[in-house]
Amino acid sequence: MIARRQDDGLLIVSLERGDDLRGEIEALALREGIGGAEINAIGAIETPELGYYDLPTKTYLRRTFDGIYELLALQGNLTMRDGKPFLHAHVALGGRDFLALGGHLFDAKIGVVVEMFIRPTQSPLLRIPCDDIGLARWEPNR
Repeated sequence: MIARRQDDGLLIVSLERGDDLRGEIEALALREGIGGAEINAIGAIETPELGYYDLPTKTYLRRTFDGIYELLALQGNLTMRDGKPFLHAHVALGGRDFLALGGHLFDAKIGVVVEMFIRPTQSPLLRIPCDDIGLARWEPNR
C-alpha cells in the first residue's frame, strides 16, 4: 500500500496486487487515527466475497466469486465498531463476460491495483447495534 495525506486531510491510497483490501484499509485507519470517513475506489480485485442482507432472517447471503474482476465502483465508509475501525463498503464489479454484479463487500484481495480516496470526517462515526434490523448502524449524534 502507498498512501499520502493531503493538507486538507484527504488520503490518496494505492493498494497493490495481493494486498488484503479490508485489512489494509482498517489498519491504515488505525495508524492515521481515522474514526470516520467516506471512501470511494476503482481498480481490480480478486476472489471477492460479496453479500446480500436478508432482513427477514437478519443474515447475509454470502458468495465468493473466483477470479479477477474490474472494480467498477466501491462506495463506502469507515466507522468505529467495538472500538476499532470498520470498513463498510458496497461494490459494483465487472467480469470477462462484461456483465455486472454487486453487493456488500466482505473482503477481497487486490487483483491488479485499487486506487482509493479516503475523506475523513471531522468527528468519529460510531456503529451501534440495532435489534430492529439485526445490524450495527451509524449513530451520527453519539
